Amino acid sequence: MEKIVRIILLVVVVIAIINVVTMLFGNSSLRDIRKNLEKAKLTADSALYELQYSKSKLDSIKSDMLVFSTYINRIQKTVELNDFEKRLKEEKDRSKIIDFKENIKKLREDIETDSLPDIDVAIVRKN
Repeated sequence: MEKIVRIILLVVVVIAIINVVTMLFGNSSLRDIRKNLEKAKLTADSALYELQYSKSKLDSIKSDMLVFSTYINRIQKTVELNDFEKRLKEEKDRSKIIDFKENIKKLREDIETDSLPDIDVAIVRKN
């Protein structure tokens, strides 16, 4: 009977030792797991902050691009208007040039048909 009691005591002591070892290493593992989870949470929080910061930067860039697009569109409209005005002015100038040429042609014809006396041309010579 003593042998059985010793075996039972030995088994209980071994179970107690295994339990103590697992508690020590188990708690250590749990602490490590908890620390890793806290680090992961901090990393996730910082990543979320970075994503929010990047999103705000992208929104700012998008807003600036819209303003720039509006600015470019205004410039294009102004250039188109200036080009149209320039073409109108050139067309008016062409019509004036044509009118001037026709007037000059008429005046030349009038001069040719006019009976003016000949004009003497004096030539000055150098000595």
